[in-house]
Amino acid sequence: MSEKPKAVVIGAGVGGLASAACLAQTQKYDVTVYDRMSFAGGRFTQHDHDGFQIPTGAVHMIPHGRKGPFAKLLLGKKISGGLDLGRHGVEFLPTTKFACRMKDGKLQEANSVYGILPWFSVRDTLNLPRLLLKRANHPWGDETEDGRTWMSKRFSEEFVDFADAFANFAISLRFDQMPASTVVKMLQNSFWSDRPAVPKGGCKGVINGLRADLRENGARVKLSNEVTEILPGDAEESTKGNRFCIGVRRRGRQEGIWVGADSIIHNGGHPNLLAALSDDFEVAAGVREQVRNTQAVGGIGFVFALDDDIPHRSSGVTMLPNLERVGGYVLPTFSEPSLAPEGKHMMITHQHVPDPSVKSEIDKGREDLHDAIPWLADHGEELCVHTYHRNWPCNRAPQGAELPSDIGVEGVRLVGDGVKGHGWMMVEGIAANVPEAVASVSGAMDAR
Repeated sequence: MSEKPKAVVIGAGVGGLASAACLAQTQKYDVTVYDRMSFAGGRFTQHDHDGFQIPTGAVHMIPHGRKGPFAKLLLGKKISGGLDLGRHGVEFLPTTKFACRMKDGKLQEANSVYGILPWFSVRDTLNLPRLLLKRANHPWGDETEDGRTWMSKRFSEEFVDFADAFANFAISLRFDQMPASTVVKMLQNSFWSDRPAVPKGGCKGVINGLRADLRENGARVKLSNEVTEILPGDAEESTKGNRFCIGVRRRGRQEGIWVGADSIIHNGGHPNLLAALSDDFEVAAGVREQVRNTQAVGGIGFVFALDDDIPHRSSGVTMLPNLERVGGYVLPTFSEPSLAPEGKHMMITHQHVPDPSVKSEIDKGREDLHDAIPWLADHGEELCVHTYHRNWPCNRAPQGAELPSDIGVEGVRLVGDGVKGHGWMMVEGIAANVPEAVASVSGAMDAR
């Protein structure tokens, strides 16, 4: 029998692991995942801190719950293109509320999308159905308005501020930083979805399920291994039978090895792929220019330990409209208590970074939080602060950038946070792109 085609996945984030699992479940390919970090999951996992399961980037939230692309990919049946990871204990626990907001120091909570309507004007109630039916499946073009300008013509400032706070929390961007079609499609996806969910066991529960599935299907995950070069297969004697020759170096070592591959799924962002890719591969100048002109989005997240006497008792995402920095917060422990020690809760916040002085932005964000949440000082203790900027694997491309998964090199596709489908955000955007990327590289391998 001939040797199976070799698929290499670069990056063990949730997009890379999910892609690898899709390939491995076919039993048609030899699948290996490489990651330069010493742990799998990238920005979608967690580390224990005295019993608090502190996420590495994500906020323990699945934005569209059991109806979004992420649930369809991870929990869907294999016959429908899903990975059926429920077999490995992956489960999504609904948030106790659809959404919340803090207004003038008082908490408002909604059980469904319709529950938020009484917060706003009659104009908003009438225009929301029109927003949900708007044709926005594709970008409207560079000449269109930004999202805030478009929304402000149709909704009250109070509604726009609420939705804008949600965008700040979820994707580190304000409406005026995104094309209108992106804002419209993002809101449609959110309003059409189920209530958000928290993964059982947190983000790491998903990563553990993916790794269990990869082991079951014979795939390998090699951590602390950095990909340094991607050359044509005939560049080395040992890889002449393959389409690609990949340089891999174990972290801390000077010398590496050459690994053959017939396809590559890259979960490390466009700049890192282009830096590793040999000039033997032709990438369109337009793609290179688009990547060069796309800047990663910065964000800051606080994690607080809370006692059990807090007045807020739900896990719905709470928007903080009108704040200069912070978009909102979430208390995932009201859906999944194991994320904090018994009798404690954990709060995770997020904010965009309008100024490159990150230390100053942290101070301003902290002030925002204590001003907006009247009980925080008495019931909360700050555990840590996360910052995401430059080339960190989080928000690699801003929502609406529409960077391509296909850069024009046969057998190579990108997945991950830099390649989110139109209007899909966070892990939903990552998941939305995986099936097409996997189908493409599978076709390239099958054709050889």
